[in-house]
Amino acid sequence: MQEPIPPRSHTSGWRRAWRGLWVTLTAKPTWTQAPRRDSGPGAHETTDARPHPAGSPPRGRAWLGMLVALGSMTACAPRGAGSAQPSIPPPPRLSASQVAKLMPPQLQDREGWARDVLAALEVEELAPSPPAVCSVLAVIEQESGYKVDPAVAGLPKMVRARLEEHANKLGPLGRKVLASVLEGRAKGSKKTFDERLRALRTERDLDRLFRDMLAYYENEFPSTFKVVDFASGVFASGNLHEFNPVTTAGSMQVSVRYAMQKAGEDADPAEVRESMYTRAGGVRYGTARLLGYEAAYPEPLFRFADYNAGVYASRNAALQSQVSRLTGHPLAPDGDLQLYDKQGQPRSEDSKSLLALLAFRQRFAPEELSERQVRRDVRKEKEPDFESTDTFRAVKRVYQRETGESPSYAQLPRVTLQSPKLKRELTTAWFARSVDQRFQKCMTRYRALTAK
Repeated sequence: MQEPIPPRSHTSGWRRAWRGLWVTLTAKPTWTQAPRRDSGPGAHETTDARPHPAGSPPRGRAWLGMLVALGSMTACAPRGAGSAQPSIPPPPRLSASQVAKLMPPQLQDREGWARDVLAALEVEELAPSPPAVCSVLAVIEQESGYKVDPAVAGLPKMVRARLEEHANKLGPLGRKVLASVLEGRAKGSKKTFDERLRALRTERDLDRLFRDMLAYYENEFPSTFKVVDFASGVFASGNLHEFNPVTTAGSMQVSVRYAMQKAGEDADPAEVRESMYTRAGGVRYGTARLLGYEAAYPEPLFRFADYNAGVYASRNAALQSQVSRLTGHPLAPDGDLQLYDKQGQPRSEDSKSLLALLAFRQRFAPEELSERQVRRDVRKEKEPDFESTDTFRAVKRVYQRETGESPSYAQLPRVTLQSPKLKRELTTAWFARSVDQRFQKCMTRYRALTAK
């Protein structure tokens, strides 16, 4: 599904500094009923309508108590001579040389990788703390083994199958058109497109081949209807990703769709793609996707799951499990409360999760929640403010009351991975645990270095 980009948090200097230590903090949110308006616009909504930091409980509950305590110690302490001023140590900030030592010793240009990681964290206003750095390094190692533009096994076969599938839809002329175009050459190139197709190794090779073939169509066959139809279907900027069997790119294998969103509407898609195939660009977009939003996760494992399954998937999966237990509706805790199309847009039909939430409303909160309110709240499932909705809070509160158990904030989503790159069935839980193992080893290396 489409990767939404959480709104930028407007954080204070202290909060930006401490945000890099997200992985070491545990939030224990309470699910009390929020004040409600009795009438007028926004009825049934919480009274605090201000935007909340991405992924955190309202106004960053995971951080607020700590910051209030820190503020009371510093702002309220006597300022007279001789007064004891508590010293609040800033989070450790790693240098490029320190980051380099956390990488495999045989890796070439470790300092260069380290500088790109630090630059990516700086763009996201994240302190280069050991947890933040190790999170990024763990994903890089898991996804590419520190390869800027990793090779994809069987790529030529996958691409040819997709092209032939589309050509067959055009009838008898389709295969002739495809063969004719594959015999062509890009301007200044000695190799035919067919030769380049047979030699494909990486996503960048594929991307450049597609763009060169489009240019060839436009220059050589401007008046041939079938060719134009074939070209527009395969190579138009809006459809390219549908025919490209590889939808992630770079050293962190970040979603191309996410990178396009992150770059903005005015960005050149070709330039965005090219930047993803560079070391700096791949790390930049991957770091933003991994750490560019706040969530009150008690451990990094859940953020790694989100990296694979989508923002807030772990948070939403926990809610799905709780609703399922309360209502008896069997749900797969995949982290999606709505159904989505291939472009990542919500579909019109009701999902099983939404139907279960409506059943929850009818059984447990018929006066507190309306059907309209539940539907409106669910539309925020990929946003930080979903946690402040009446629906989210009601589920947590009722779950605690009915079961006597504290409702979990997150759980690993149950998702089976689907990709032409995979040779065996894998899951989001497997991915998250694998990355977490690498993260823990990185933190162990850091502690060993600082102990010397």
